[in-house]
Amino acid sequence: MDYEAIASRSLLDATLWARQEWVTVGDNAHGGRSRVPFQNSVQGFQLLPSQLRPLDLYRSPSTKFEDFATRWEKRYSLLFANRSTTMSLAPVVDRSPFYAYDYPIVGKFAAYPVIGHYGIVPVENIIVRRNFATQNDREERVKDLQAILDHDIAYVEEDYPNAGDWGPFARYNNLGPNYFELLIDPEGQILAIRGYGGSEPGLVSEDPLSYVIAGYGLVKLATGGGRVLLKLLAKRAARKAAEKIASHPAVVRLAKTAADLQGKNPVRTVELLTSPKIFRHTLTSELKGVSYARIEMEGALRLSKGAAAHYGEGVYAWHAGATGVGTYIDIEVAAEAAVETLKVGAQSWVRIVPAQGAALSVRIVATNLPAEMIAMGRQLVR
Repeated sequence: MDYEAIASRSLLDATLWARQEWVTVGDNAHGGRSRVPFQNSVQGFQLLPSQLRPLDLYRSPSTKFEDFATRWEKRYSLLFANRSTTMSLAPVVDRSPFYAYDYPIVGKFAAYPVIGHYGIVPVENIIVRRNFATQNDREERVKDLQAILDHDIAYVEEDYPNAGDWGPFARYNNLGPNYFELLIDPEGQILAIRGYGGSEPGLVSEDPLSYVIAGYGLVKLATGGGRVLLKLLAKRAARKAAEKIASHPAVVRLAKTAADLQGKNPVRTVELLTSPKIFRHTLTSELKGVSYARIEMEGALRLSKGAAAHYGEGVYAWHAGATGVGTYIDIEVAAEAAVETLKVGAQSWVRIVPAQGAALSVRIVATNLPAEMIAMGRQLVR
């Protein structure tokens, strides 16, 4: 569990911190008390198995929600005052606090992780695969959306470009419903329908169908809210790791130098070494003892280039323990080298490149070359 990420995505329950303020109408003889939420808090909700419970949620200045928010959240969440979109969606927190403290005088402090958002969404901002778009209205439109949620996916996005395989679920009309109350995950995927309305956002349906749908969706998410957040964090970490690897100089070099001179269309997978790793390299020189001694002395293997490098420049080797590869040396390659596994049919081997330079730093750790040939090679190289 990523403690910093979940802590930064957790909001304090500030509901009990609200104050009462006297509001006058005309003069002091007329008026009443009005509830004033805690300063800088936002209206949000807590996901319970049977309902969304309204809460005032406060973002502590010590947390860095923006560092762990998704791009979608930055566009639509009430937690971001400088968002450029017209849709504003309220944060939804998990039912279990990430941390809670009881203080003798001030009372309980509890912070809950944000696991989704909730709000009223115009029908044209519900994005589905084009073949699932509907021209139906009234209850049939609601059933169509629920069918998509049951068997496929739908997203919330404003001003989605009219191109590609995705587009609006339906178009605005006089019958509607033209607005849906939706529960949405941090990436913008719709989780459940809470209600729907006609021609204006305020006209929310009281049809029992909406409550059946809502109850089913809420129970599913409320019983696994923490898992939703952990899944999000895992996806985010994997995406960031992939972006970091892709931008590494050795990986960039690997991609830029890739070739296929024999037209065999190999399957390629890339790895950035984070620790030393062993590979088996075949010695192809006629003076194998000399090759061994030179590699040992220089602590490096020169990169193959040009016509000799069928799949791009680099050091070519087999995976550790490969058999039937002739006279070999087992080499230890240091971290930060990029390794491309090439597979053609049942055969598999690797191409290795450093971030820069014409040689790859290696250390010989084993060989099947006879000792007398190694000794002779050392004498010739000195």
